[in-house]
Amino acid sequence: MRYLVASQLYADSEAQLKGSKQILDDCTWSSCAAATSWASGYAVTYTAAQGVAAFEKATGRKDKQGVSDAGGSLAEAVKVIAQLGGKARYAKSWDDAVNAAKQGAALLVWVQQPVAYPVGVRISAWHDRWHKWWTKTNPAHLRAGYGHMTSAGWCEDHGWQWACPTRDEKVSAEKYGVQLSEEQLRQIANSKVAAKKLKADYKALLIVTHPARATVPTVTAVKPEPVAAVVPVQQAAPAPVAQPQPKTPSAVEIQLEALKRLDWASVGGRALNAASGAAAAAAKVKGAGAKMIAFLKYIKDETRLDSIAVDFVKTFVTVSISVALGLGIPLLDVSGGDFRTILSAGLASGLQIVVKALDTSPDYGLKRK
Repeated sequence: MRYLVASQLYADSEAQLKGSKQILDDCTWSSCAAATSWASGYAVTYTAAQGVAAFEKATGRKDKQGVSDAGGSLAEAVKVIAQLGGKARYAKSWDDAVNAAKQGAALLVWVQQPVAYPVGVRISAWHDRWHKWWTKTNPAHLRAGYGHMTSAGWCEDHGWQWACPTRDEKVSAEKYGVQLSEEQLRQIANSKVAAKKLKADYKALLIVTHPARATVPTVTAVKPEPVAAVVPVQQAAPAPVAQPQPKTPSAVEIQLEALKRLDWASVGGRALNAASGAAAAAAKVKGAGAKMIAFLKYIKDETRLDSIAVDFVKTFVTVSISVALGLGIPLLDVSGGDFRTILSAGLASGLQIVVKALDTSPDYGLKRK
């Protein structure tokens, strides 16, 4: 599975500003979006813009355009990842981080880019332009580097993949993370040790998991297995009864559970208010056809049911195709378990739109009254 980049170049309009006003301070929230998506196995796929929206909701801070005001810390990243439906914790050691990644977790990697980076690891075209500019204007700034947040993941097919959010997701050569070795990733993580006087490289890491995948355990010391005592045949103890293991809920089950927890009395009240308003709008015009049009227009404008339906379909199709491509499943030859995997991922992402809308999301017109 390839690691998808969530590019901060498209997180907001700051990327479109010119010269000294171009303040790209969304690297933490972009990397939170990329890491949570990977940790879910792409049951959900977040954009950098959705990462910024989660940051504003989780912290109460607003990202103003052209102002360096939205930089973030690991502690804030924990809150934002929770807002996105994932879970983040600090790594206890480098081995802890590696073990978690090899069981499906993503790593948030805090860096001082590109201080002492391994030779030959490509960062991004944006960084190349940054490097060229400071080489000519202020080499000292180049040597100091810049505080930055990146992310990484591991899979059997591609090994370690490291994603800098300055990569351009709309360019085929940069839409995925860079493949590199564990030693190279560790060298990148070490860039923050000297800059922030950290005690070790793992202090610059967060381990990110998501309920769509099984929980990743913490690394613990392996205890030696006890030697079984010899028991005479006639005194052999009965075989233990296997205990059923708790089932990890699927991504679809998680969203269905979220639907159950909604305040349905409030949802019903808002629906009645919308119907009453639509009836009042219809009463202002004459003719059965005109009344019906006025009624439907009011419902459309006030509830944006059409937007919810369109977003559901767009999200379902996008996630389904992304999962199929990420798993190497041929789109024209889907069958059996592959079909269920793709359908489940698409349905789970679509249900998120429904839950978000019914829970009085500001993105839709369902108003709380």
